Amino acid sequence: MSNASSPVTTSPQPDVQKASRVCLNCKRKKKKCDKALPSCSRCVESYQFCQHEDDIVAGNPVTAGYLYGGVSSPLGNPVQLHRQSPLAWGGNLRPSLVASIRSADNINLYALQCVIDILDSRQGVEQTVLAFFEGPNASWFSIIDRSNFERLREDFWTSPSAETCVLILCMSLISRPTISSPGPTPMGDTVYLSAKTLLSLVQSQSSRPMSTSFLQAELLVAMYEYTQALPQQAYLSVGRCFQMSRALGWQDKSYWGPNNMATIPKILKLHSILWWAMVYIDNHLHAAYQESKFPLHAPTLGLEFEIPQPETFGQFAPTPSQLQIQSVGAAYCDGNSHHIDGMVFPEATSAFNLNTALSPLMLSERHEELSDAVWQHTLDVFQTPWSTGDRSGAMSTNLIAMLKLNQSGLLAGSAGTDPRFTGPAENIRKAIAYLHNEAANLPSFQERLARGRVAPFWAFAAYYASLLLISHGETELEMAADWLQKVIDLKNMLHICAGRWKIAERYVYLLDQQLGVRLGTYVG
Repeated sequence: MSNASSPVTTSPQPDVQKASRVCLNCKRKKKKCDKALPSCSRCVESYQFCQHEDDIVAGNPVTAGYLYGGVSSPLGNPVQLHRQSPLAWGGNLRPSLVASIRSADNINLYALQCVIDILDSRQGVEQTVLAFFEGPNASWFSIIDRSNFERLREDFWTSPSAETCVLILCMSLISRPTISSPGPTPMGDTVYLSAKTLLSLVQSQSSRPMSTSFLQAELLVAMYEYTQALPQQAYLSVGRCFQMSRALGWQDKSYWGPNNMATIPKILKLHSILWWAMVYIDNHLHAAYQESKFPLHAPTLGLEFEIPQPETFGQFAPTPSQLQIQSVGAAYCDGNSHHIDGMVFPEATSAFNLNTALSPLMLSERHEELSDAVWQHTLDVFQTPWSTGDRSGAMSTNLIAMLKLNQSGLLAGSAGTDPRFTGPAENIRKAIAYLHNEAANLPSFQERLARGRVAPFWAFAAYYASLLLISHGETELEMAADWLQKVIDLKNMLHICAGRWKIAERYVYLLDQQLGVRLGTYVG
């Protein structure tokens, strides 16, 4: 039966109160605001705190200062706050950081409030997590067990954890295209400043200020600082990680003994990954910023044993013949890497390789042996099927190690004074050929870079290779016909990298200088 003629009944709609001005969030984001009270619809949808200028100017409690817009929050009841989060604000009426902390109900709500404000919305938080796990964590900085993190996130919106909030904010540092992000401020990247501030604040309130989560957050901060040409800050951040590892007992040989191997192998595996991630960043800082003359952290610890690499705990060692170690049906060697059992970190071996190449105690008699070992690991990683296409962190680290190991031999060979160095020019040519192949395929490189799947160490590798081409391309490297074109191609790759990492901008500038001197066109 048709009901076209039936009267339509509607419930009376209550009058909606309106504010006299747009809310501060919509004003900051330059979005249309419906001015609804106690919270505009945009703030409700984005899980933001809705506040109006009139309230601050009059000194009133926040008229619309309810978590999630004054509606029933995930915590059960509306939570009235008298301040918004202070950490990512760009307006002139923001209360001070001290006042904001003083008025916060608890550190967990405060941290959640800050993260939502900084990452713009709940959707922004979810996108950040996804970008991190499908980009850096999947391809060159695998330091967080995704399955365990997802378990923590199940209750995140109903029972927020300050530690998890900090970790998410630090994930965003290396998963977002930093330089192209809008809204730079006189003090620099507000997300970075906010992450550092919130990390320190949450640690000061935590009963476990030296937990694994905080160490992971510090590592993410250190990696960001490396990419943004902040070597001193990165050195301090890595140093805190090493000190934390000491307090956690990792620098004690018994911690890695048979008893723990038998009882907590998964925990040991994650801690091994984190240890070698520290060594990884530490050595890259030393290699890329040699003018700073920072001593490597790891050798100063005086360890009388070598902390086991992750494959000791069942991690897949990247050689094609060992593919069957993965679970049945896995298409890639890292097909199960979202669980700690299947997490892979070939960068641990690469970090060891680079550490060896940088060591002043490296015996010249082992030069050829070490070069062969580095190149074999490079080939193993290259020939292994990865879900993201490659492991750019391991590859770029190995290539830098190859260049470092063979540069002195190249110089000795040019003088004809040291017959012990055999084939350094050939080894350098192999490394340059791989780097140039990436530079010759810029569309693919740019697409992977945009997805966060290119390690920042490519920038230094390309710069280092370019310097060797400028100084030795026509002579020892026997590339007289095309050394200049290779440098130009590598420089183009650096320009693309500069869209994401400030360190690449630095190398473009330095490379222009060196090339200008070589060609006689540089004017100081």
